[in-house]
Amino acid sequence: MSEDSGIRELAGRYRLITPLGQRVMRGWDLHLRQVVAVRLFAPQDEPDRFVEQARALTDLSHPGLVRVLDAGIAEGGEPFLVQEFIAGTSLRARLAEGALTGAEVTELGSALGRALAYAHSQGVAHRDIHPGNILLGPSMEPYLTDVGIAESTTFSYVAPEQANGDEPTMASDVYSFGLVLLEALTGRTEYPGDDATTALARLSRAPIIKPDLPHAKALQAMLSANPNNRPDAATCVDLLRGSSAKSRVQTRTVLIAAVAAAIAATSIAVVVNLPKQRQQPLVEPRVAPQRQQTVTAEVTATPTAPVTPTVTEVVDQTSTPPLSSESVTETPQQPIVQDQPVALVPDPTPPVYTAPWTPWYPWEEIIQHRKPKKTKPAPPSPPSRNDDKEEDEED
Repeated sequence: MSEDSGIRELAGRYRLITPLGQRVMRGWDLHLRQVVAVRLFAPQDEPDRFVEQARALTDLSHPGLVRVLDAGIAEGGEPFLVQEFIAGTSLRARLAEGALTGAEVTELGSALGRALAYAHSQGVAHRDIHPGNILLGPSMEPYLTDVGIAESTTFSYVAPEQANGDEPTMASDVYSFGLVLLEALTGRTEYPGDDATTALARLSRAPIIKPDLPHAKALQAMLSANPNNRPDAATCVDLLRGSSAKSRVQTRTVLIAAVAAAIAATSIAVVVNLPKQRQQPLVEPRVAPQRQQTVTAEVTATPTAPVTPTVTEVVDQTSTPPLSSESVTETPQQPIVQDQPVALVPDPTPPVYTAPWTPWYPWEEIIQHRKPKKTKPAPPSPPSRNDDKEEDEED
């Protein structure tokens, strides 16, 4: 689409939809298919240099900064800047409803101070901090926008050295930041107006900071007339949270040492309190002996077999049921100790015999029942000499 249709496109990629503020439009990225914010600038004497400097800001990446996505020159020669779109409101609109609490200013100032400290660490000064350049997201998280791209400064928030004609610096960013926090606490602009007279007013009087105002000491340091006496952005965060960088490091060191000591003490206590394990003998576990019975039975010898003595026999109750004709005598059992496995020891009680025992050989019955072998009759023996003499005497 072109301007003839009522919808303007920049560089054939960014379609402008609705205005968001002064020279700021909600746009649509036709390539990435996402909503963007497009800021339009007045024609520049050196537009290419402006675009080059603006594109250098795309390297800045911080959760508290609105990212710069692209920069270019429109068909009419006016530069434009494409930024991340933040769905929310501005701090100016929020302060129109009333002042913030001390706790809210602590969180607001800490988040903005970290973002400003990051930009300063990259060598970039904001140059125009005021409530309109601070956006609040859906969860009221603050974002610092228009970092390093200000065309002019807002008179109500300039530093004294800027009122004298000096260029904005990182120290002047801290002063403007202090005026924004002061306004957030009091609900009023310290130096109202939008002309040079407003800027010169701070040369005649210092900002009014009541002693009982939250963060009074931090604001007095940030709003010092001498830029050399102002803290840097990172120190501002520490002052807002009520601690200096040195005390913060000391506190962190003490906490780490305390945690390490607690862990070491706990480890020692665990090792000391571990129960000592007794060395177990290398023997098989003890097995409870089975219940035994002593059975006495009488055995009657048959006529063809020798007398068998009465024998006391040890019978396992679990395998052989007791006989009705037996007299059962239980043997005392050893108490079983289960605390430690011991070797299996046989029962020392020998079997008891009720009668003397005579050996019995089973083959004797076989010999007695075997039929005798037939033997041939012996031949008659010859008569002896004595028999002859006896016959002669008879004659």
